[in-house]
Amino acid sequence: MGEDYACQWLRQRNWKILARNWRSRFGELDIIALDPEATLVFVEVKTRRTGRFGSPEQAVGPRKQIHLRHAAVQWLISHDREPNARHRSTRFDVISLSVKSDPGRSMYSEGAHPLTSCQTSAETVRGSNHSCRGGWKPGSVFLRHTKEAF
Repeated sequence: MGEDYACQWLRQRNWKILARNWRSRFGELDIIALDPEATLVFVEVKTRRTGRFGSPEQAVGPRKQIHLRHAAVQWLISHDREPNARHRSTRFDVISLSVKSDPGRSMYSEGAHPLTSCQTSAETVRGSNHSCRGGWKPGSVFLRHTKEAF
């Protein structure tokens, strides 16, 4: 579900999603997208409900980064001639989502963006008490986008 939120957030910022959950022998690439400047971005999405195991982005350590780089090379080789994958450069980003279980406690931090919608369209739901899939409520999910994470 974190990847759904991340894709929605990227689309709202005029990113073009090329692939999701692309698998290779090196692992899975969560999101492959073109940003508005035609940079091909491999986005790793990490979601956490608690800080018990550290921040979501801490789960993307050196070993994971190596696997993601190898998988990205495989994707580039296999999609070399696709016109919709033309790009000027490549980058690896991390999108981390923190889901707060207690709506009364703040989780804002520098660079975090509260999500106001759990719908997959650009339409937003403000002040809604309706739950999304998995019990997430609008305003309970905070997203941090780290460009050039590794």
